[in-house]
Amino acid sequence: MDIYFPSCNFTKASPEAAKRLRRWMQARMPVAGCCRTDKTPRAADDTALYFCQACREVLEGRMQTRSLWEYLDGDADFPLPDYSGLRVNLQDCWRDRAHPEIHEAVRSLLHKMHVEVVELDRNREKADFCGNLHAEPKAPALRAQVAAQGDKPIWEMPATLETAIMREQAEKITERLAVTYCNRCTQGLRTGGAEAVHLLELLMGTAGL
Repeated sequence: MDIYFPSCNFTKASPEAAKRLRRWMQARMPVAGCCRTDKTPRAADDTALYFCQACREVLEGRMQTRSLWEYLDGDADFPLPDYSGLRVNLQDCWRDRAHPEIHEAVRSLLHKMHVEVVELDRNREKADFCGNLHAEPKAPALRAQVAAQGDKPIWEMPATLETAIMREQAEKITERLAVTYCNRCTQGLRTGGAEAVHLLELLMGTAGL
């Protein structure tokens, strides 16, 4: 049996999209609580449907997992909006670099919504960005500042430095809009000054486009 695990972070960031998606999923399968606190007994053949990379890390040790993107891509009844004429950059997530099934599903969903994807150089398995969780600055001066921080994660670095790291990534966006499928990627690009929208906002029609 499939069980949908919502993302707490996405629900906070995009409550209307999260509510619409929950309503759709509740009509088709059980909807779990927070992946970290939901202790409901599961059968050995149950599959967790997730879209948050942090949820996947928690769930993989407990049950089978499958991305929501694959599920929605295969659901002929899901009402996909039409965004004909929209061109976007797609920001792949560093945490999904070993998940080609996700790369294919998100691109398929965008294609079905008539969104033209302009690929970034560091895409798919070459992705090197996940907001303030992981970034690989290229400018020598910026790399030196990051190195001076030692082992600090980006989110613990001075705010000005974090913003500079995010800005370098945002400057790679060539289209008016970047689509992400990761909460941290979305926030990171926005911090850097890019206009970014989570794929679920497009799917649920709450992106304001």
